[in-house]
Amino acid sequence: MDFRDIVRLPDPRRSVRAELREVVAEVEGKPHLYHRLRLSGWHFEARAEEPFMLVGRVISRRVMISPDGLIASGYFAEPVPATRSVSFGYGHTVSWDFPIVVRPDRIRRLDRTRLGDVIVPDRLR
Repeated sequence: MDFRDIVRLPDPRRSVRAELREVVAEVEGKPHLYHRLRLSGWHFEARAEEPFMLVGRVISRRVMISPDGLIASGYFAEPVPATRSVSFGYGHTVSWDFPIVVRPDRIRRLDRTRLGDVIVPDRLR
């Protein structure tokens, strides 16, 4: 075989898309403000171990996987840094590194005047 005979298939991780925005989520009956990083374009299976996302050195507080496994939503209590890669895993093990550009300067923010009594962590103000 010659090296010119080698076929390189496209990396399926490159089809993963991300959306970063501020959201309010209820935790233990109280509203909290989070940065949500939603990944799509991959199959995220439910496993016994807790899923997590890692952006730079910031780890998600929780990750929710849609029932069909096509969307994973990571909730961060502190701002995520600008990066070119997002890691996703279960337990303490990274399963995939996705080549995704995260631009926190372009985050879709909520109107603070309309939040009312929402608990707003100081780090996200």
